Amino acid sequence: MTIAVAWVRTLNKRAEEMIFCSDSRLSGGKRFDHCQKTFRFSRTDAAISFAGGTDWAYPMIVAAINAADLHAPSQTRQLSLPRFKAHVLNILNQMQREVHNFATAQDIPDVTFLFGGYDWWSKRFRLWRIQFDQADREFRAHERSGSFGFGGLGKIDMAGDPEWVAALRDRLRVLAKKRYGQNMRQPPTARFNMEPFEVIRDLLRGADAHASIGGAPQGVKIYQYLSSAYLGVFWPKVRKGRLFLSGRPLLDYERATIKSVLDPDTLSSTWCNGSPEEAAAQLRKANRAARASPSHEEDLSAELIPS
Repeated sequence: MTIAVAWVRTLNKRAEEMIFCSDSRLSGGKRFDHCQKTFRFSRTDAAISFAGGTDWAYPMIVAAINAADLHAPSQTRQLSLPRFKAHVLNILNQMQREVHNFATAQDIPDVTFLFGGYDWWSKRFRLWRIQFDQADREFRAHERSGSFGFGGLGKIDMAGDPEWVAALRDRLRVLAKKRYGQNMRQPPTARFNMEPFEVIRDLLRGADAHASIGGAPQGVKIYQYLSSAYLGVFWPKVRKGRLFLSGRPLLDYERATIKSVLDPDTLSSTWCNGSPEEAAAQLRKANRAARASPSHEEDLSAELIPS
């Protein structure tokens, strides 16, 4: 199964970005820890993640991503984010209706999607939870308007195995109260930063080979300027770790342009264009800069321009 979370992160200059994060393990008679579970759309203002059965999730996500390119109003972002969400729902429901020759109840999708992005029309990030309604026999989308019980820290939603979602919620609440007070509103301007990632990181480090979650954390960032990027993560640490992108470790000779490479411990992030070794060097440089200026926090543009 999966542990997945999507939230709105607020930086110290009040700029925002939406982050999708999940584990990388697929199960089913084996453990496969290098599997993509978070996906960006080529229209770059939206992303989607899943929790549940991959026999449903993978063909549906692939179809939705291809549909975004096939339908010209979607490709050009003429479709606003809510209308694009409706288009994605139509694709998911069309695919579910095409299932045939199934055993009893095997036409009921055991999957949950988190879908969201930046709505250029309303000038804000929006987030939906998409699940199959057995009574109506179709997928329904429910928008997340609040903070899921996390004070005033901002928009967030979670999906996955019930026990892992409970662990994520409980640990995140403990961390949020430690940093932002018992009501999670101190100071009143307090908003989520990277706390959800920190909790998923710790859950994955504590998961063993038999757990239903595992692998490296993976993610997608969506920016307010209608751009998005996959999140590169050194795992388990920068030192002697491997650079993972969408759950897969890059080969030593691969050269990749990655807008955001993350140190999972310091949470420093940097732009990279090169091999994993060069990315590690760039990240060590970013860590030194952060230590020299403790009040420093990454700027949205800093990930896009190599120093």
